Amino acid sequence: MAQIETAELQKVKLPRVLGSVEAFCVVVGSVIGSGIFLVPASVAKNVPYLSGIVLVWVIGGLFAGAGALTLAELGAMLPQAGGLYVFLRAAYGALPAFLFGWVEFLVVRSGSMATLAAAFARYFAQVAKPPAGVPGPVWQAGAAVSAIAVVTTVNVMGTRRGGALQVIGTVLKVGGLAILMALPFLLGAGTVANLQPVWPTAAAGSIFTGFMTAMVGVLWAYDGWSNVTPLAEEIRDPGRNIPRALILGMAVLIAVYLGMTLAYHYVLPLQDVSEASGSSKDFEKVVAALYCEDLLGWRGVVAISLLVMCSTFISLNGNALTGPRAYFAMARDGLFPSGLCRVHPRFQTPANAVLSQGVWASLLTVAGTVLILVPPSSAGPALPSWIRAAWTALNKTPLYDLLYSYVIFGATAFYMLAIASVFVLRVRRPDLPRPYRTLGYPWTPLLYVAAALLLLGNMMVDTETRVPSLAGLGIILLGAPAYWFFRRSSAVSA
Repeated sequence: MAQIETAELQKVKLPRVLGSVEAFCVVVGSVIGSGIFLVPASVAKNVPYLSGIVLVWVIGGLFAGAGALTLAELGAMLPQAGGLYVFLRAAYGALPAFLFGWVEFLVVRSGSMATLAAAFARYFAQVAKPPAGVPGPVWQAGAAVSAIAVVTTVNVMGTRRGGALQVIGTVLKVGGLAILMALPFLLGAGTVANLQPVWPTAAAGSIFTGFMTAMVGVLWAYDGWSNVTPLAEEIRDPGRNIPRALILGMAVLIAVYLGMTLAYHYVLPLQDVSEASGSSKDFEKVVAALYCEDLLGWRGVVAISLLVMCSTFISLNGNALTGPRAYFAMARDGLFPSGLCRVHPRFQTPANAVLSQGVWASLLTVAGTVLILVPPSSAGPALPSWIRAAWTALNKTPLYDLLYSYVIFGATAFYMLAIASVFVLRVRRPDLPRPYRTLGYPWTPLLYVAAALLLLGNMMVDTETRVPSLAGLGIILLGAPAYWFFRRSSAVSA
């Protein structure tokens, strides 16, 4: 089949079918996943006093809010499908934008979907135990792939359907968290004594170290606030609705996260919170499960399992709804296979882009499960030592978790570049309409850029993150040959 010329691809548009409510729910529903149920334990462990715990959640929210306030200007100014891809292309050119989209498809977005689906499956397995003879990892992998298939199908069949699912799920998860926060007062449980100590017992250098360590987990819990910008082409009145969704969404997220954290500490002694598990693999020991068990007994554990399942599933839907728009935009520019910018004639969605992301995320899930189930010793002694070492690592850690950890450095760098593009575009394109201008400019984006530089520098200095960071850069650079291939193919076909 002959390739479609780039000029023709540029004519492909997505219909504006999403309103302000859907945009708001994409922000809130994409961010609230499993983080608020797990992260408070690591925060309490590293910052063992209430004032510091409150401060780290507020500062983390303000940091994410600074990024959101900046992206609000960019999204309102460039209301096109693709989000960060579009902003990077406008400010720095096609190559940096392509490299972002390359990593987004290959690892970041698909790996995020696989991770969310795996978290959903772990909680699903708490409610629906695997049948006799079915290994637990296989049962969970089946549940994870099924969850990916459901959200992929919904978003292929209509952007309105995907948006409606996001609204319903966000209402359920925020409502569930509100009930959890109210339970101690309704049941007469908890005590102010559990909120001690308020201040650190002694000033020391370890306070700063603990605060920075806790901040990493908090920023992970806030991650996803940018997800509304890839939908800019499909949001009605984007100049008003995108800034409103980002600003109100971040305000709600800070309030919910802070309220839920204080509720945990009101019911559970600080030591119990700090000793809780930070991994969903030990579900009964995570802080949310301990909290609900203390209030409601075993029924509380079942209830929190259902709530976390809902929460991770809706975050999964948010990724299925928003992520494919970057690949759609790249294909429309002639930098990805042209079939990915095809709009379904009936459903009016970027169906091929949605399907491609869902299939790749499912393959990561299956590959991770196989590598966990099959030990490297089964291959015999013929394997080279480096392959055996890699297989051993994959046998202990899911494939998508390893891949994602290797691109954190690059992903953070792309986010920083996207935020910094507001400076570039104000200088180069002062003519562009700006229905919303970043509140607190230039200090707001400068705050985000400075904090991101601090994080990137720390990752390069820290011996535990230096090698993964460099490897992540390697994965990004692998996209350069692909860029030149698609660029050349587009030029030949034009």
